[in-house]
Amino acid sequence: MKTSRGILGTLAQAVALTMLPLAASAQTSIFHLVPTPNQYPINNTLYASSASSPNDIWAVGNTTIHFDGRRWKVFPAAGATDNSTDYLRGVLDFSPTLAWAGGGGDDQGQIIDQWNGQEWERLQGLPFPPEWLPYVYTLSGTSPNDIWVTGSIDVDGSFQLFFEHWDGQSWGNIGYLPGGVGILYGASQDTPNDAWAVGNQIISYNTYRLVMHYEGGTTWYNLNVPFPPGASGLYGILALTPNNVWAVGWQNPSGNLEFFTNLPLIYHFDGTNWTIVPSPGKPGTTLIGIVANSANDMYAFGFYTGPNEYGSYTLLFHWDGHVWKGIPSPNPKNDPNYIYNQLLAGVVPSPGNVWIFGQQWTSPPSHCTDCTLAMHTATGASP
Repeated sequence: MKTSRGILGTLAQAVALTMLPLAASAQTSIFHLVPTPNQYPINNTLYASSASSPNDIWAVGNTTIHFDGRRWKVFPAAGATDNSTDYLRGVLDFSPTLAWAGGGGDDQGQIIDQWNGQEWERLQGLPFPPEWLPYVYTLSGTSPNDIWVTGSIDVDGSFQLFFEHWDGQSWGNIGYLPGGVGILYGASQDTPNDAWAVGNQIISYNTYRLVMHYEGGTTWYNLNVPFPPGASGLYGILALTPNNVWAVGWQNPSGNLEFFTNLPLIYHFDGTNWTIVPSPGKPGTTLIGIVANSANDMYAFGFYTGPNEYGSYTLLFHWDGHVWKGIPSPNPKNDPNYIYNQLLAGVVPSPGNVWIFGQQWTSPPSHCTDCTLAMHTATGASP
């Protein structure tokens, strides 16, 4: 199964954040921080990750870095820039000689890149009128002949969804307009006829979660998933099987979109019904993504901001097959005046071998603002 997920654009930054109190984050964590390179003096955030093996891992965003089993190295790619509006948002890794990445921005429009084992090459996706400003947000797929690209088109200030499919030879287009502003932040696919994408939509000036599903044929469907009270949105999704799908994000019963008032939101689909699963987060929590060692060993991640704190802290939940629990999560720097650490993407190259990525930003910065952030745990495998 190949998946890609990422988030935190302008809409995501206008929503909420994390969970564990600082005392808990100081406890021993099974995850440890791993040094990763920064391509630019500023803006090196990592939004998405994918792997074909423990020795072939990509993490992309404003920069594009690769792990060969020994070290992380920068490999520049079109779309991975230090511009705050131009970056890669999705990646899909099939082998050391074949990977895909997607993104875009105000200056470049739609970006689709392909890795050939030596360098990243810019590809041509489906054409759009220049004034539409297409932007790729996610990639998902089951093989090099089955890849979905999802994104948004800015049409007169309204973000409408688009879907592009690559069958190994050519692109096909299936579009969907949800009747309101929509952005898809996460995608996952477990079979060629079971693909998912989640995000946010605006209906009558209110923000709600958005769940899209593809079951084969020519159409993506907007599913009627139960709404929690108030505002809500989804950033990450993981399809383990057609009967076991998880999605994570945020909810705010009051409808107030202040960072420190959000609560975590976790959905589960059993093949028939979507239900909201209890989670331990307190106000100030946003979940961004989810990865799994198995159906009974999963991690949800994101960030936290308290009511009297400036910045955010990394956040981890663990699922043991019965309940979600908060677990300690390391932060690169515990600056009492300012800290900005967020977990935005994750991947499991092999069972027990979990990588989670994001961004760190301390003030004053030692080297950069928006530096790359990576943490790793090996509960049965070595990095």
